[in-house]
Amino acid sequence: MPKTQLETIEGILKIRDKRAQLVKFKLNQAQKYYWERKTRRNIILKARQKGISKIIDADQLIDCVSKPTKAVIISHEREATIRLFSSVKGFIDNMDLKPAVSIDSKSEIKFPKRGSNYFIGTAGQKAFGRGDTVDRAHLSEAAFYDDLERILNGIAEATEFGQIDIETTPNGRGEFYDMWQKAKAGRSSYTPIFIPWFIDREYSSDNMTEEEKQGLSSGVQEMFAMSTEDFKASINDEEWEIIKKVERETGTRLSIGQIKWRRYKIWDKGDMFFQEYPEDDVSCFLQSGRTVFSKITLQANRKIPMDNFSAWNEKSEVKDEIKKRRFYGGVDCAEGTPTGDAHCFSVIDIQDNKGVVVFEMTSNEPIDIFWSKVKKVTDQFNIFLGIEKNGVGVAHVQKARSLGIRFMEWETTGASRPVMITDLEEAYRKGELIETYAAAENEARDMEYGESNRPEHKKDKHDDRVFSRAIAWQMRKRPVPGVTFL
Repeated sequence: MPKTQLETIEGILKIRDKRAQLVKFKLNQAQKYYWERKTRRNIILKARQKGISKIIDADQLIDCVSKPTKAVIISHEREATIRLFSSVKGFIDNMDLKPAVSIDSKSEIKFPKRGSNYFIGTAGQKAFGRGDTVDRAHLSEAAFYDDLERILNGIAEATEFGQIDIETTPNGRGEFYDMWQKAKAGRSSYTPIFIPWFIDREYSSDNMTEEEKQGLSSGVQEMFAMSTEDFKASINDEEWEIIKKVERETGTRLSIGQIKWRRYKIWDKGDMFFQEYPEDDVSCFLQSGRTVFSKITLQANRKIPMDNFSAWNEKSEVKDEIKKRRFYGGVDCAEGTPTGDAHCFSVIDIQDNKGVVVFEMTSNEPIDIFWSKVKKVTDQFNIFLGIEKNGVGVAHVQKARSLGIRFMEWETTGASRPVMITDLEEAYRKGELIETYAAAENEARDMEYGESNRPEHKKDKHDDRVFSRAIAWQMRKRPVPGVTFL
């Protein structure tokens, strides 16, 4: 019975492990996760040193050995190119039965028996395009390319019927970030595959040797030496939140050793930890500029289905209690066109001085349709609502008034805008406002301080969610007597 590609990889290839020991290539958990989900077009967002490059390159090598194949690896810098070439050559050198090869340069391996070629190069070194034919393409650390879109366009043209793997650790919010968002939204031919650091138990203080621990500061060593009970007592709110989040989203629980390792790495790397060892596919995309919103806590499970209250799965008395609460709402207004900004209606619940964004409604529908949907929510709940009246907001205000919706007019001016953004940033950063929508967190993280020192969203990005939440957050400061409603 013919072997599968994976059986061949694990049967004939050997690899140096992280302690330089030569061992058989056996897929780790991260590599298995990739292998089970890969298609002909893959975009992979990953933590450092999970072996994703190794399995892609091994797969391409076996193709070159077993059938006529033109395979390409593109890296982001010369040193990385050298490492990739050495890695592929190492696979061949350590095979028990080596294929016939000829190395014509420092970046090309030929397999004469199969008529195969394995190229390795640096981004921008060779332009692929019409007339080229490539069977396999691996774009390594693609988020660090200077011109990812141009390179990928050429590769995609050449690899029309082949396989493309784009893998990288995060690096700001550039071209790769936009590609990832499209793939995640299902608007791309690429399959998104996210590999967090905790996908396996590798990153844990339990897996560090005594020699590795001894090379660290006395403070880190003391933390590693803490008993389970003492360490549990030291776990802070942010650490408990990631423990709960991982269990909620993956069904697994982080070990004490993993949390110790995570704390040590954050001490060592600061905010860069979240880029090099991503925990989710939002917070890992750190801004390259001066970001406005530096910290946002996301708890997606705290939403309330205000537009479909029958879906609320709690007891009836809980439903009744929720309907009695006072909520705060904000509407950022748009024209209601398919290609323009969206209307956004946000609702915040404040309990014990802690706010949670419990509901949002975004829409590019005509203004009357949008407000007919908002009215169904405002009729059911006690929402102190602010509507931005700037520009097209006048039409929104008139429509809301004609439907009998109670609200306060809000004007965003040169004086009020900085206050709105500053208050919202402080609320997010201090944990006084919890976000529940990943799209809103993404939008907020796209806002930077521009040349005029004014918070601005990036080109082709939006700020509808940011300002609807900012208005809702301001509503909590306003007096609520009936005379304040229009």
